[in-house]
Amino acid sequence: MHSHTPLPPNSHKALFKAYRHLYTHALRAVQYSKPARFVCRDHLRAAFRDSPAQNFQPDRINRTLEFLDGAAKSKGIEHKVLKNLVFVWWEKSKLGQRP
Repeated sequence: MHSHTPLPPNSHKALFKAYRHLYTHALRAVQYSKPARFVCRDHLRAAFRDSPAQNFQPDRINRTLEFLDGAAKSKGIEHKVLKNLVFVWWEKSKLGQRP
């Protein structure tokens, strides 16, 4: 697995770093495909904009990065779960619902 540097809790810099890591890993996991890359971007943006900084949990971010790495490296369970999640988010966005 890809090693990640531990993220310090609740710093502004850590939030930016977490967002960038999540976004780049998500892009790799969906193989930069359209519309999946835009769905992931919009979902991440909404999550980071709507959640207070106190909800930031570095352990959850690191586990999510590991999940996205697994989805990017093989067509296993992680890839199928991510594919279905992105599809549901995309369908909801077409219906005008929030991500």
